[in-house]
Amino acid sequence: MSDYQVLLYYKYTTIDDPETFAKQHLAFCNELGLKGRILVATEGINGTVSGTTEATEKYIEGMHNDPRFADMVFKIDQTDRHAFKKNAR
Repeated sequence: MSDYQVLLYYKYTTIDDPETFAKQHLAFCNELGLKGRILVATEGINGTVSGTTEATEKYIEGMHNDPRFADMVFKIDQTDRHAFKKNAR
């Protein structure tokens, strides 16, 4: 099993206050040590992040616990290191 995973995902859903959501989401990603890019808008979310297998599994679980993203599908690729140089933003 690889030590890291890359997640690719998007979900069209209403995010009423995308600016506040993005700030809270960034804190969540930084807490997990994820790196990559996530776009948040009133229409939904689109992201590509990398992190340890443990961190990405916690991220997926956290997203699925939010009713807006409960059925979000993640494309998952295994890798041996972070795919991105910068923290999630």
